[in-house]
Amino acid sequence: MIQHEDRRNAASGLRTTRLSDAALIQANDRSEAAQTLAFADIRSVRLNVEMAGPSSQVVCRVEDALGNELVFGSMSWVRPGAWELKADTFRELLVGLHRALTPYRDAIQFLEGAKPGFMWTLFTVGGVAGTACLAGFAWLFLLQENAVGLFFLPGVLGGAWLMRVFWPRAPKLYDPDRYALAKPLEPAPSTRTDAG
Repeated sequence: MIQHEDRRNAASGLRTTRLSDAALIQANDRSEAAQTLAFADIRSVRLNVEMAGPSSQVVCRVEDALGNELVFGSMSWVRPGAWELKADTFRELLVGLHRALTPYRDAIQFLEGAKPGFMWTLFTVGGVAGTACLAGFAWLFLLQENAVGLFFLPGVLGGAWLMRVFWPRAPKLYDPDRYALAKPLEPAPSTRTDAG
């Protein structure tokens, strides 16, 4: 049985995600009820890169027709600033999920990237922050001729950077065969040498 354990953040419990013959099942150690998404009801699988402390991780979001969502990632939260790599079991679950969804693939959207609402939110935050800092710079430095206005320039640049990074764009489709037809992982070669 394919099984993957991860913890999304400090507030969430340890989640165990596994595949059954007909569904994706996720149990949380903080609740008794497991959440189940039948393969036939799944309407989207979204892969996205998200922050995990100082590094980043791949996150898979699976959603059914009713909007219920299961989320699992390639890293697990351990403590503030510390994340544990779970890429081996994440890959097994991801490949197994894509293989299980092969008969239903015509009804499923396979997407890459963040959700549009998230992109619009951060784009707007960048625009508002950048505009406010630009107004502060213009008022203090240009109109009042006060050098303190220069302190607003990093805010202008930061807002422009956020707008550039989170520029809203259409979701990108990916080919599910990339994962469904993936070869199994081979064990890493041993680097041990026996001195004789």
